[in-house]
Order: sequence, then C-alpha cells, then structure tokens
Amino acid sequence: MTKRAVVIGINDYSVQGFGNLGGCVRDADAMYHLLIDAFLFDPSQVFIYKNQQASYNNIMKGLNYILKASEPGDVACFYYAGHGGLHPTSTAGTYYQTIIPASGQFITDFELRQAADQLRPSEVNFTVILDSCHSGGMIDPATPVGDVRTIALAQQFITTATNTMKTVIPFGVAVPDIATMSNNIHQVAPAPPASVCYTEAANREFVASAKATLLAASRWDEYAGETSDHGFLTKAILDTVNASNFQVTHQALHSTLTTKVHALANHEQHPVLRGQQNRMSEKFLNGWTTSVP
Repeated sequence: MTKRAVVIGINDYSVQGFGNLGGCVRDADAMYHLLIDAFLFDPSQVFIYKNQQASYNNIMKGLNYILKASEPGDVACFYYAGHGGLHPTSTAGTYYQTIIPASGQFITDFELRQAADQLRPSEVNFTVILDSCHSGGMIDPATPVGDVRTIALAQQFITTATNTMKTVIPFGVAVPDIATMSNNIHQVAPAPPASVCYTEAANREFVASAKATLLAASRWDEYAGETSDHGFLTKAILDTVNASNFQVTHQALHSTLTTKVHALANHEQHPVLRGQQNRMSEKFLNGWTTSVP
C-alpha cells in the first residue's frame, strides 16, 4: 500500500486580486508533516505547493499524478487551505463550490472528478480535506469579511443565486453525475454582509457513486475562520491526531473535530463530512480492506 498526497496552502492572492490570508501556509506545512509522521505517508509521494507555487496547473498536475498512480489498497489525499467560492454551472440553478488557486482558473468538483475518472472508489481511499469556505463568490474581487477564508459575493451574484439556486455540487466528492445531487438545497436567501444561505435537503450528504470522501471546515453557508496560527479545522486536526499510525473512523473523527471547532468558533462553524455513503465507518486515511460497490 502506498499513501500519496497533494498539500496546498495559499496566503498570497495578489495575482487573483482577492484578500490575502494569514495561516494557510502554516496549515499546509503542519499537515505535510502530520501526513508523514502520524499517517505514514511516503515522503517522496507527498507534494506541497505554497502561495504562487499553487497555480491551477501545478495543483491539477499533482492531483492527476497521485490519482493515476493509485492502485487497489492505496490512499490518495488532497489537502487545501485557502479561499473558496461558488461558480454557476451550465445547468440552470446548479452551482459548483470551488477552490481558488493562487493563479489560474477556479477548480470545481468537475475538474476533480475528471482527474479521478479512472479511479475505482471501491479500491482506493481518496480523501479531500478543505480548510476553506464555499459561501464566497466569483464575480468581483472583494475584501474578506474578517479573518475568514472566503471572498465576499457581488450583489448581482447574490440576487441571481437567491432567485435560481436549487443545486450545489460540493467540491471534494467527485460525483460522476451531478444529477445525483440535484435539488439538494432549498430556502435560499441573502445572508448579510455578502453571502447566501440555504437549507440542505435531508439525507443528501452521502452518495454511493462518489469517488472521494470530503472533510470540510464549514457548511455551505458558513465562513471558515482562522486563529493567528491555523485555520479552525486544521488546528482541530492537529490537536486531535497525536500519535504515529493514528487510527480513527471517519464518523468518530468528524464528531471530535466538530466539538473542537465549535469551541474555537463559538458554535458558528460546523465541519462537514460527505462522500461515499458506505465508507463512513472505515478508518480515516487508511487503505480499504474490503471492496464496497
């Protein structure tokens, strides 16, 4: 079994024109060492890109490599700390959550799914960890609202989304068909000062066909905060994982991280767990021991 990873941390958004962040590079450095020391990733197969190294091309090159190299029983991990946003798809009322490279186009779950196209989710554990927030937007560059990892939405985008949004495809689940996520939100409304809030349809968090498991810092309509050192989610992970060859199920880890992030964010940020519905009782960042369709 080989464990491979791509680790991204972006503070410098000067090329994109968005507000800079403070703790993302430290987050990436800390996760790089955590993956190697606690989860026994192969150091030669962990690729870290920081600030302007984290271009669209470099991120996709790294992702394509770790996914195409994966064989049955292997683990692939993508960790990202930086800005997130929303982007409309070609289907009316459907939006992609995005991550925002230091340069180049935004990256959506569509690109992630393309990279994972040859991946057999029943055989390879592909885990995505996002310490960013996806309630931010895509039209006009704007100053972040406080110490949060999102960009403020343009008013035109807020109006359009409020009137039309019915489906949001989360970045990090790599769904082969976006129809599996259709009509997964309702009660869309503006959320001052510059965001959109909505209610998620019940029992839509997990999809059997998803090719990845997603651990994200916040719900779709929340901001992801950071301390002076780390993002809330990353700090919670660092405080939780304290031993070599650390093992915990996805469900148990999510419960622990939720408690820790609530304490940091005064219950205003809720980590989410999504992805393959048959894998939540499996060990986090462990190779699959059984084949599950």
